[in-house]
Amino acid sequence: MKSPAANANLLLAALVGCLVLLNILGLRAFGRFDATRDDVYTLSQASRQTLEKLEDPVTVTAYFTDDLPPPYAGHARYVRDLLEELRSASRGRLSFEFLDPMSQETSEDQETRRETKRDIFGRVFREPTSVEKELAGVGVQPVEIRVIEDDQMQTKRAYMGIVIQHQEKKEVIPVVQDPRTLEYDLTTLVRKLTRPKTPVLGVVRGHDAPSLDEQLRGLQALLGQTYEVRPVDLVGVERVDADVDALLVIGPRTAFAPAEVKALDQFIMSGRSAAFFLDAVQVDLKTFAPTEVAHGLGPMLATYGFHLGTQLVADVESAQLSVQERRGFMMVAMPVPYPFIPLLERLEGDSPITEGLSGVTLPFTTVVTATPTEGAQATVLARSSRKSWLEPSPFNLDPRRDWRAQTPSLSGPHSLMVQVSGRLKSHFAAEAQASAPTGTPVLAESQGEPRVIVAGGSAALWDDFLGRPNQALLLNIADWLLLDPAMLKMRTRGLAQVPLQQELSASTRNAVKFGNAFGIPLALAAFGLVRWRRREARRATVCV
Repeated sequence: MKSPAANANLLLAALVGCLVLLNILGLRAFGRFDATRDDVYTLSQASRQTLEKLEDPVTVTAYFTDDLPPPYAGHARYVRDLLEELRSASRGRLSFEFLDPMSQETSEDQETRRETKRDIFGRVFREPTSVEKELAGVGVQPVEIRVIEDDQMQTKRAYMGIVIQHQEKKEVIPVVQDPRTLEYDLTTLVRKLTRPKTPVLGVVRGHDAPSLDEQLRGLQALLGQTYEVRPVDLVGVERVDADVDALLVIGPRTAFAPAEVKALDQFIMSGRSAAFFLDAVQVDLKTFAPTEVAHGLGPMLATYGFHLGTQLVADVESAQLSVQERRGFMMVAMPVPYPFIPLLERLEGDSPITEGLSGVTLPFTTVVTATPTEGAQATVLARSSRKSWLEPSPFNLDPRRDWRAQTPSLSGPHSLMVQVSGRLKSHFAAEAQASAPTGTPVLAESQGEPRVIVAGGSAALWDDFLGRPNQALLLNIADWLLLDPAMLKMRTRGLAQVPLQQELSASTRNAVKFGNAFGIPLALAAFGLVRWRRREARRATVCV
């Protein structure tokens, strides 16, 4: 019979063996428990599907300097954990390595690092090392960060970049700035490297619309990371090129010719999707002078169930503009609320396009409504607040407008952006039913279920207003048009604010604030006092 000491040693050995076995299994099976509301720390379904479909190896190299200070050290840990999850989900087809560029330097590089020079202004510099030249060649650049060394604040050059390689193609994330979007960025780049064809997103040009190389440069740069963005000219063509997968019509000022309207209609009838950002007026952002536009697309969109308003939507919940005002002998920039740039704290949650988005601005917009036709479904994507109203023409858009003497009739909320999907009838269905059609046959109804979005303004996509929330909205719209909805939810995870209640009174807000500050310490003190009194009472009973 074994002694108790032998049994204890045997139990300890078994526990150690189990721990070793679990660690060995953990090398191949990575797992994590995620208690966040949006599963922020769990791989999305889109990422898993992308990695499961990999046929050829993908290599990820993360260049991170060792011993980074907070919060960059946390970024490095998050990147490593995320790459572990991606490798596990890919079943070995995705591999990664974590490298410190400093560890790759040769003795010549270290000598180069010590040799400093001065330019004609007396500034100290040094020649780049071979490792720095190599990283610069692939697009990974160092960043300057502040660290405390020897009790002094110093500036240090650090690397926080990622290179993804598939066969002979490479994609680069030069600097990991926001870990919240890293999974989306990595999945997007892996898809871009491994897909057989890049989807083509056409932007209709002409008609005095904003151009890709002027007001829409941000749009082209943003969408160009994932899609091929191509200008499309409708003049003199009966059909849009077959390799164009979706269309954007942004801010045309002059009317489309009947043949151009027909080309747009037949593009949608072919089963492909389009988004229309149409203005009632174009606004000069220097003078705020409005100019009426006449794009002539209203009748075609009415066939699909859309109805465009002509009055501008103004909203108390709005963005602010910086206005120059004179104060004595000085000009001072003063922020003023500008109701013609509605600020949407939340978008409608019934569509993957808008789920989780907040802070979107829709400048100079009109009302858009939709009555879906038979076989189609309509969804409102964006609405103004209850404190909004409609401004009739002529429009006074002066930011210095005095609102103190005006009491507009609040009539909100108003729908500002609507989507329609499903079976649609052609605006030229009567021509398609003619007994002797001429030229290219006209489709009387849609093949498949195209998707159409109509917004009451185009300024939200201009470079002047394309902030991060509007960028997320634009990317979601592009993904939705190109039948890639799996990426939508991942992009907006963690971006949504989750207040306990939409609006709190001042008294409730103060009660919550002071309760959090003083309530918990007082509750703990009261609990300790009760426990102490009960213990003293028991002692008195025992002594007696």
